[in-house]
Amino acid sequence: MTGSSPFQGRRRGRFRRGPRPLQHPVFRRVLGASVVSHLVRFLDFTIVAWLVVQQTDDSSAVGLLVFFRVIPFLILGPFIGALLDRYSRIGIFRKSQLGMAIVAVGFGVAIAFGYSSLPVIYLYTLFSGVLMVVEIPSRRAYMSSVVGPAALGSAMALDMVSLNSAWFIGSNLGGVVAKLIDPSIAYFGIGAVYLLNFLSLRGLPVMSRPNRGESAGNPFAAIAEGFRFSRANPAIFAGLLVVGVNNFFGYAFESMAPAFARDIYGAGPTQFGLLMSAQGLGALVTAGYVAVRGKRIANPGVLLISASLVQMVGSVGFSFTQTVGVGFVAIALLGLVSMVFGITHTLLILLASPDKFRGRVMGFQVLMMGLFPIGSLALGFTADAIGLGQAVRVFAYIGFALLAIIWVKYPELRKPVG
Repeated sequence: MTGSSPFQGRRRGRFRRGPRPLQHPVFRRVLGASVVSHLVRFLDFTIVAWLVVQQTDDSSAVGLLVFFRVIPFLILGPFIGALLDRYSRIGIFRKSQLGMAIVAVGFGVAIAFGYSSLPVIYLYTLFSGVLMVVEIPSRRAYMSSVVGPAALGSAMALDMVSLNSAWFIGSNLGGVVAKLIDPSIAYFGIGAVYLLNFLSLRGLPVMSRPNRGESAGNPFAAIAEGFRFSRANPAIFAGLLVVGVNNFFGYAFESMAPAFARDIYGAGPTQFGLLMSAQGLGALVTAGYVAVRGKRIANPGVLLISASLVQMVGSVGFSFTQTVGVGFVAIALLGLVSMVFGITHTLLILLASPDKFRGRVMGFQVLMMGLFPIGSLALGFTADAIGLGQAVRVFAYIGFALLAIIWVKYPELRKPVG
């Protein structure tokens, strides 16, 4: 770990214009790998969701798909956070790409031999989720070490630009692939791309020295230490609560989009892929603006909770949509708002946490993100009982009320950080 700015001493090959993080060659390599990883991931999400909706009419089955993809966030988040404070973050990120290559090829083999039932799909999704929970915080923690606090908002926005560009392109491509190509062949290709990503990340610097001295032999002690730090910082703790509430109640437009496409819109595979891309298109607008604007976001907490409240209101509007076109517009607008939430909750945690605790606090952030599959599953069962639109509205009302309580109880969340 060096004491100088990460932008010093790297004049050769740097960009002279554009967002500041892109001036750093290490950041550009990591961002390039992220773009590729996001692209094949959303292609994968669309194909696997289409495989599910072809086998069942139950909204709960769609909810289970999301549940198995994200439940590792809830179970493993704090442990991954402890690892990030003890081991090389770029090393962990790189190994996640190799793991994804192996899992994708394995799923392709299973499909080729006729094993594509719902239990097999859910098992594959679970393994993919485990690797996602390793990849996301390790990549973001590493990026924060590369660019430093001054350019962190722009760096996170660029990461989100890569994610949402890939979301729009990958989801539409997934719809075409689901229609034209055997899924086993598609997953062999996905595995090959992840393997190339693994190879492309060789030789990158560590950037921050792992802290193996504290609670070295006891991950539970390290997690407890991180929790005490988070609980003692009201802005961080309130931010984590907002992340949890919004992930449980506020993403019906994402988790139930396949059910809306099938049951309400009557969409075919191409329209299905287009609908799955809508959130990424809307989010891309916000992320692109923040990345190009380049200015530091001094008060991410107030943007975080404001965006979450607006997202709940928008979810109520989405629940009344009846056609693919209107649904696409509604999801795109919600994606625009949700990207404010996505950027600011990561930015708040990275700015408010010292490096020695950053991995563990991000682990608790991942834990709160892990409430998303629980909420999706509960929403699926609620939709089966009272109807899809009504269930979305009930969840949005509850989420809005809880966020209003956090707004009043934690005024520290609305103050500048860093």
